[in-house]
Amino acid sequence: MAPNIRGWLVAAGLASCLWAGSPHAGEPLKKAPDGRVLRLTFADEFNAFNRWKDGKGVWRTTFRDGRADDEYDVRTLRSNKELQLYVDPEMRAHGGSGPALGLNPFQVAGGMLTIITDRARPALAPRLGGFRYTSGLVTTQPSFSQTYGYFEMRAKLPRGKGVWPAFWLLPLDLSWPPEIDVMESIGDPSKVYVTAHSKLVKDGGTEAAVASDAFHTFAVSWDSRQLVWFVDGREVKRLPTPPDLNKPMFMLANVALGGDWAGAPDASTPFPARFAIDYIRARQNEG
Repeated sequence: MAPNIRGWLVAAGLASCLWAGSPHAGEPLKKAPDGRVLRLTFADEFNAFNRWKDGKGVWRTTFRDGRADDEYDVRTLRSNKELQLYVDPEMRAHGGSGPALGLNPFQVAGGMLTIITDRARPALAPRLGGFRYTSGLVTTQPSFSQTYGYFEMRAKLPRGKGVWPAFWLLPLDLSWPPEIDVMESIGDPSKVYVTAHSKLVKDGGTEAAVASDAFHTFAVSWDSRQLVWFVDGREVKRLPTPPDLNKPMFMLANVALGGDWAGAPDASTPFPARFAIDYIRARQNEG
């Protein structure tokens, strides 16, 4: 997700017949763009939002296992100088006192999950530990991970200075690196970036151009030999798999705000910013 992620954190090709800009995609792929047969292992089409709670569900809405001495340490990446808190309806005021604030950045409608990033209400500022923006994070850390496969998300990206949507993979053992950034964008939805982070291999990231204000499918194919990134079924990057990237990983999607890379929002940034996700899926390569 980020150039300077915390050490304790660990961070979609579609059939060519589908129109990338349409609101909804078709059936899951049976073959990867390179022809390999795929077996579906995870799919959320977001007809509802299945949050992880009390040991059940799919999506955790904080980093790691959701526990920290300071709860806000699992609701932002301070080392990135991010300006948002990842909120959910159960989040309490800074320090954990009082009732839940009832903040919900997740909206489900029409088979879409929308993550909403917005300015915090001024009256809430004293209860948010100085953070002035709220956003959302979803991870499969408690519910799904796998080693190797084909991971994809179909989404429409938000725009605006400082707005930083991402879809990424992190190790289940919570080490870092490695990390696979399937897609990141910083403010301009016509440009996305794909990157692998590793202790052993340096990758400066690769930029790919897409049509803005449209749905696109962002994917990575990962095995012991290579990583291949796709946008709408088109290969945009290929890299030998770093030797330390051979362990189970889970998926994350989020919208950060600010930081050294994305920069701070300004008067031109439209709020609320909306990251619309049609689906997130994972497959295993057969054979």
